Amino acid sequence: MPLAEALLRYNEGHPLAPIEARRSPEGDLVLALSGELEMKASTEIAPLLEAALLVCPSQGKIFLDLRRVGYISSTGVGLLATTMVSAERRSIELVLLDVPSRVRSVMEVLGLISFFKVEDSRV
Repeated sequence: MPLAEALLRYNEGHPLAPIEARRSPEGDLVLALSGELEMKASTEIAPLLEAALLVCPSQGKIFLDLRRVGYISSTGVGLLATTMVSAERRSIELVLLDVPSRVRSVMEVLGLISFFKVEDSRV
């Protein structure tokens, strides 16, 4: 499914927690997630993240802006980990951007934060 279609489909079903897509000044894809990354949302976001990987060129970057994510479950962390593995297979760099302390804490408890590239906002 093309990224624009996946984004539209997701946002129609989640008007209170939409995902915004934009390009950074360098041309990298930035996906701004919002709301809660729990089991249901993670299942519905997965096709959108897969579509984003398909439009990103090899050696490109995808930023997942998490500043508006209020909660993440272990399933949400699993979604991020699966996306990171898929990105690495395609030689795409996945960067978590502006990870809120609540989200970072869950990832630290699960022992997975160190596997991700994490940056503060610059895009």
